[in-house]
Amino acid sequence: MALALNSLEEHHGAFAGILVTGIIGGALVPLIIGGLGDAFSLRIGMLFLYVTMGYILSVGFWAKPLISNKTIQMSRKEAVEDQI
Repeated sequence: MALALNSLEEHHGAFAGILVTGIIGGALVPLIIGGLGDAFSLRIGMLFLYVTMGYILSVGFWAKPLISNKTIQMSRKEAVEDQI
């Protein structure tokens, strides 16, 4: 969540709300799962959770932080120096 919020210049509150909604399932996801479960099977309905978890995972992969973590950069730099 911190990585995602660090990627935005503004609207942190709205984005945090969207992330938290995705994390806890929100109000609509259980209804969608129930509808899919009634129409097909509960196993198919529960597969919809992969959509919400995929969204959270995608934020981790594609977020570009505005503030860099100097600790990680130092660790990488020291590791490169140690290899030389």
